[in-house]
Amino acid sequence: MFWKLILKRGKSKDGYDRAKVSKETSFLGLLSNLLIALAKVFLYAFTGSISILSDAVNNITDCASSIISIVGIKFAQKPKDKGHPYGHGRIEYLISLVVSGIILAVGFEFLRSSIGRIINPVKVVYPIYTIVILVLSVLIKFWQAALYSNVARAIDSVTLKAQEKDSLSDTLITAVVIISIVVQKFTGYVLDGYVGVLVALFILYTAMTLIYETISIILGRGLDPEIKHKIKSMVASYDGISNAHNIMVTDFGPDNIIVIIDAALDYDLTLEETHNIVDRVEREVSNLLGITLIIHADPLGSSNEMIKSIANDLRKIIREDVNLYSFHDIVMEDGTIYIDVDYNADAINKREDLDALKNGLQDKLKSIYKDYNFVIALDAIF
Repeated sequence: MFWKLILKRGKSKDGYDRAKVSKETSFLGLLSNLLIALAKVFLYAFTGSISILSDAVNNITDCASSIISIVGIKFAQKPKDKGHPYGHGRIEYLISLVVSGIILAVGFEFLRSSIGRIINPVKVVYPIYTIVILVLSVLIKFWQAALYSNVARAIDSVTLKAQEKDSLSDTLITAVVIISIVVQKFTGYVLDGYVGVLVALFILYTAMTLIYETISIILGRGLDPEIKHKIKSMVASYDGISNAHNIMVTDFGPDNIIVIIDAALDYDLTLEETHNIVDRVEREVSNLLGITLIIHADPLGSSNEMIKSIANDLRKIIREDVNLYSFHDIVMEDGTIYIDVDYNADAINKREDLDALKNGLQDKLKSIYKDYNFVIALDAIF
């Protein structure tokens, strides 16, 4: 099995060399996509079928995705320099936008050609080997999806999981082309142009989805909720850490994702003890998930009686408001109390509502502790 060989080659003392495994998997995907695309271009040359040609171009777009992955990994491995202290990984997103634009233009061209074929239908002759080659391409695509799936699970790669889904969807597209050929052979109905439109629309959808996702990453989309939950659970599972919250992500490329998270540790731990716990969690979780994890330690509890009293009253206030979840980081400085409060960002997303929530909290606390000023920082929870 190729996936076992790739994982064996990428095995290291710390697990897997994710960059090496991803690059070899993408390269194998590129070769198989090229083989399928060339076979379909060959069929087009002998049949003149617009649906087969558009299906071939759809496979070529998969080649482009593999190239993006390979080039992105290559640039991500390029050493940091003075002008780019965080590496060059984001160039993958720029390449992705350029390639997506090309795919979008190709999709519109095939849509135009397919509509023309519907208006002026042309009888297409399909030799028997046409169906044989297309069925083989479906089987290769199933094999490809299995390859991506097995490797993605082993190294926990979101990119390879997406390619797995793309491979499976391609099998459906080719299956529709096969069905149209069979229908024409047995009924005489020419569906070539209609299937061409269907495939062209799929190409357009693929291109627009890729553009949307790439722009979302550049704008700061954040982590997938499933991965976010996984990071929180892993960090909170370590001895000495009570909970993890407030995840912030900076994406400098697929292999250079920096995740900053707050973790609550007992306030009476020494600085050295806190450092040792945090350092171990950062190191182990980073290696396991292929990210750079940075932990900000929050003290859980306090020896200060005033802070304990404020915490108790704040818990009561939060329980009475469905849009408030929890609080952390209560810090007292020169008569001012600084508090971070988590709120329901799905329900409250307007600036005036946020201001009203913050002012209401500050007023309630001020009414209880008249000698102190309160500064509330609201942290969004989606």
